[in-house]
Amino acid sequence: MNADDLLKVFQAAHQRAVAYQRPVIAVSACAAPTLAPLALYQAHRQGFFWCAHSPDLSLFGLGCTWQIEATGSQRMAEVDRQWFALCADALVQGPHAPLLLGGMRFDDQRPSAPHWAPFADASFHLAHWLLSEDASGRWLRCQRVIEPGSDPAALAQQSLAAYEHLLNPTHNPAATPTVLGRSALPQYQWQAKVETALDAIVQGELNKVVLARHIDHRLDAALDTGAVMGRLYARRNASHLFAIHRGDHCFMGATPERLLSCASGHLSTHALAGSTRRGLKPNEDQALGERLLADPKEQHEHQLVVQTITQALHDKVSNLQAASRPSLLKLATVQHLSTPISARLNAGKRLLDGIQALHPTPAVGGLPRASALAFIREHEGFDRGWYAAPVGWLDAQGNGDFLVALRSALITPMHCHAFAGCGIVEGSLPAHEYEETQIKLASMQQALQLACPADTDGAYSQIRGETPYADTAQR
Repeated sequence: MNADDLLKVFQAAHQRAVAYQRPVIAVSACAAPTLAPLALYQAHRQGFFWCAHSPDLSLFGLGCTWQIEATGSQRMAEVDRQWFALCADALVQGPHAPLLLGGMRFDDQRPSAPHWAPFADASFHLAHWLLSEDASGRWLRCQRVIEPGSDPAALAQQSLAAYEHLLNPTHNPAATPTVLGRSALPQYQWQAKVETALDAIVQGELNKVVLARHIDHRLDAALDTGAVMGRLYARRNASHLFAIHRGDHCFMGATPERLLSCASGHLSTHALAGSTRRGLKPNEDQALGERLLADPKEQHEHQLVVQTITQALHDKVSNLQAASRPSLLKLATVQHLSTPISARLNAGKRLLDGIQALHPTPAVGGLPRASALAFIREHEGFDRGWYAAPVGWLDAQGNGDFLVALRSALITPMHCHAFAGCGIVEGSLPAHEYEETQIKLASMQQALQLACPADTDGAYSQIRGETPYADTAQR
């Protein structure tokens, strides 16, 4: 990064800020072929990490030069308003626009649990230094917000010091924690919640509701989030990876589900519902997939999600297209029914309008949406926080990508909270639904490496040293 070029960009942005009497984003980007997002994240264990596919994009953001926090039902609209107001006069040197990173809570109406306190209803950061890797190569950008009263020379010095820290992180060896205990709702109690949901469905109160489980591991030391992400990366298959830090808390996961992405006004998403395990052998794996594709109960659950997504986007898009039948999305321990959906944004609409309309989809909430959310608040028994909510990025040109934060865990200094859920519809069997959560927990548990010496509640009985057959073509 050239110091003179950086100073010139900051000075030009300062002139703009003085002239307009409002903050201006300054971005200076340069090629960075020797830097790697995952390696930097593993070295720092802070900031924001992202590794998504279709299209391939990796990000590592460190430091925060500006943030938006919004609350309530209109939080996405407020994020959109503040972000695009700030971007209106952006001064950009290089091929990459400023980019905002963050996410939101699953349910803004539920009180926040203490372990989720650092994660606001909606929270987005403008990273001070952002490394990106895509088809165009690796690029490093410095992003600063320049105020009318800013000193461009002082800001440039601060940014160069942060750049040196980016390249030469402080080495803090991570301990290997021991699990002191684990709290999880016993199997029979969770299955009783499923029975309650089935009763509500029979009575016509619901068509579907997603019930999740929460496992709290109490540790004697902090987990090495960089090592966990490395293991997730090695087994990522068709999953998208993310890690979002707020202070000494980290929310991370390997999710199969994209909520919505936007590239030059073109929207992409997919319906993801209906699951079964992977087989240990190719023939078994194929048979399980074919059985899933033919299962009327799973097909019904899947079509509910397809219909709801297309209806939610209908008045915001044109040329809406969904595949006529689902295909199989194969992950490390589980395979899903998946239907691709595409559309074009209408004039005057933006990506966050679509996010607001879609979240929560029936794949993580239920149907009807309001009834399902009310049931979850009353019966699920814990705060999901950012679990099953949108996490992602948004740039100054309206492009962006948001995932549904599934197969995830919240890591705090002395705890690790893991989450998994499944959809309950007519015909669901409580024991089978519990086993589905076992399978979904398995991939994260393998990355966390936190199996308890005494497995009293059977939370991870799926793991017996066996590796399900993984179709490498899905990588």
